[in-house]
Amino acid sequence: MEKSSPTQYEMAISPSQSHSISCKSSGIDSEMAGDALNPREWSSARKTLLFVSLMTSSLLADGAMVWGGTLVTEQAMDWGVSVTHSATSMNYGILLQGFGGIFAVPLIEAYGRLPIWLWPQVITMFMVLGATLSNDWSTFTTFRSLQGLFGTVPQVIGLPIIHDMYSAEEWPRMINIWGTTFLVGPFLGPAIAGYIGAATDWRTSFGVLTAIYGLSTILVIIFGYETYYMPGNKARRSRFAAYFGIGNTGLPKGSTLLYWCRSIVVHVFKFPLLMTGMTILVTFTWPIGITTTIDSFLHSPPYLFDTIEASSMRFAGVVGALCGWAFGHFFNDWIFKRHHSIWRTELRLHGVWFPIGSMACGLLTYGLTMHFGKHWIGITVGWVMVNIGMVATIVAISAYALEKYPEQATCVSAILNMWRTCGGFAVGYFQPAWILRNGLGLVFGIQAAIVVTAAVLTITPVLLWEQKRRSRSVASDA
Repeated sequence: MEKSSPTQYEMAISPSQSHSISCKSSGIDSEMAGDALNPREWSSARKTLLFVSLMTSSLLADGAMVWGGTLVTEQAMDWGVSVTHSATSMNYGILLQGFGGIFAVPLIEAYGRLPIWLWPQVITMFMVLGATLSNDWSTFTTFRSLQGLFGTVPQVIGLPIIHDMYSAEEWPRMINIWGTTFLVGPFLGPAIAGYIGAATDWRTSFGVLTAIYGLSTILVIIFGYETYYMPGNKARRSRFAAYFGIGNTGLPKGSTLLYWCRSIVVHVFKFPLLMTGMTILVTFTWPIGITTTIDSFLHSPPYLFDTIEASSMRFAGVVGALCGWAFGHFFNDWIFKRHHSIWRTELRLHGVWFPIGSMACGLLTYGLTMHFGKHWIGITVGWVMVNIGMVATIVAISAYALEKYPEQATCVSAILNMWRTCGGFAVGYFQPAWILRNGLGLVFGIQAAIVVTAAVLTITPVLLWEQKRRSRSVASDA
C-alpha cells in the first residue's frame, strides 16, 4: 500500500523512477489482469466517479477546517469575545488533524478503505452541523476540534485508493490531480466562506458547509467501493458489508492493528524522520499562523478591509502554493536527471534551501509591510513567498522520506502530516501577545531567523548522517 499527501508522494516518483516501478510491477499486474474483482480492471467510468468522490472529500479536509478563517470578526461580535480569541477556535482542530491521520493508518490496513473513508466523513458532517448550531465559543470550538480529528482521513486514504485502482504508470498523474486539493483547499475554503458570510451571516456560511459535506457523503455512499484487492479470492464482496469493514481485507484484525501501531511509533523516532519532521513543524508554524490570523490584521487600521476584500486575499495563498508545487516538481526532476548515475536519496533535501530563503524573505516582507502600514500589495507578495517556501519545502522533505521508506509510505506521510499540524496549532496562542509586546516588524523578523536556523540545524545533520552511513557501508563492502 502506498500513501502520501499531494505535494508529498508526487515527487518521490520521478518519471525515471515511475518507469522502474512499472517494470517491477508488470509481472504482478499481468497475473491479476482479467480479474473483475481487481480495482485496476474496473471500468474507467466507475474509477472516475470514485476518484471524483475522493476529490470532494480531500478538498474538504483542509478547506473545511479553516472555513471560518474569514468569519472570526463576526463571530467575535456575536459571542462577545476578542477577535484574537475567536480566531483560536480552529487551533485544536488543526492539531487533531495530525493525530486523526495517525489513528486512521492501522484502521485502513485492518478494515479496508471504504469504511474508514465513509464513517469519519459522516461524523465530520454532524460535527460541522453542531458547530453551525452552537450558541457560544466553547461549544463551537469543541465541535470544530472534533471536525479536525475525523475530517482529516481523506488526507491519509487517498494514496492507498489511487495505488489500488491505477497502474504504476498512472500513479504520478493521478496523485498530481488529487494533490491539487491540498494546495487550494486551505485558501479556497475561507474565501468561499467569506463571500457567503458577507451576503448573509456566519451561521448560514457554516450551514452551506454542512450541505457540502452532505453532498460529498452521498457521493461516497453511491460511488465509493472497497478498493483493497485480495488476489486469488474469487468471492464477491457484499456492498453493504463493505461499508462496515466486513470481509474487506481478510486480515486478522488484532495483529494487523498492532503491527501498524508499532510501525508508526518506530518510524516517528527514526533519526531522518525526526529531524526532517522538526523542519516541517517550524516551516508550517508561521504560514498556518498567517492563515488563521490574517483577518484580524486586514480588518484593522490602516487597511480596514471588508469581508469580501479580506476573503479575496486568500487567493494569494493559492498562487504561492501552486508556485511552490511547481518549483518542487521541477527541482526534483532536475536533481534526479543531474545525478541519476550516482543517485542518492538525500540529494532531494537540497530542494529546501531556496524555499527556506523564499519563506524568510516573505515573512520579512509581510511583517514589515504591516508594521509600517504600507500598501496591501506588500502583504500579498509576502504571503505568496511564504507559501512558496511552505509547499516546496514539504515537497522536498516528503520526496526524500517516501523514497527512503517506500514500503511504509502511508505511515511516513501520516507522521509528516502530524508534524505539519502540530506547528500550526501552537502559533495562534502565542503570536498575538508576542506582536502586541514587540511589534509586527520584530516578530516576523525573528520568525524568519528561526526558519533559516531550524532548517540548517535539522537538514544538515541528516545529510551528514546519510554520508556517514554510506561511508560505513562502502568500508564494510571493501
